[in-house]
Amino acid sequence: MSPMKVPDGLLGRRMDQIGIVVPDLEAAMDAYIATLGVPFQAFEVNQTNSTFSGSSPEYRIRIAVALAGVLSVELIQPVSGVTLYSKHLESRGPGIHHIGIYVDNLTKARKALAGRGYRAILDGKIRGLGKFAYLEAPDMHCILEPLQLSLNLPQFLAENAKWYSGK
Repeated sequence: MSPMKVPDGLLGRRMDQIGIVVPDLEAAMDAYIATLGVPFQAFEVNQTNSTFSGSSPEYRIRIAVALAGVLSVELIQPVSGVTLYSKHLESRGPGIHHIGIYVDNLTKARKALAGRGYRAILDGKIRGLGKFAYLEAPDMHCILEPLQLSLNLPQFLAENAKWYSGK
């Protein structure tokens, strides 16, 4: 029996990242390490090294990334200021926030997703890593994050993040 043929999706045939908003980054990393056995690399962003549309003038966000198989797990802790993440944590509590897909051209990806009726809810950029957008995908019941990297993720993490392998 051969696998069923399906057409390529607008963004290819992959999911690269799952983004999860958490109230306590260390506790979340410890839980994932205990369950999945994957170490994390953690870094911080704020208004001096990143932009997140719709955020307060000052904000602080802690992010940790682990490679779990072919998918990266991104844990996001809003620390201060108003951001999409702090709003999510306040209104929905901790949990899955988005599915990330690495793209070669963010503008083309956004246009293709808008053609499906997906609405942009955030534009962002992290200096040294790349630019991204969040789009509501109501028929998929999630938020999609096309992410155009300006540098490969392992290199960015090596230069900007600290390893965390549990308490």
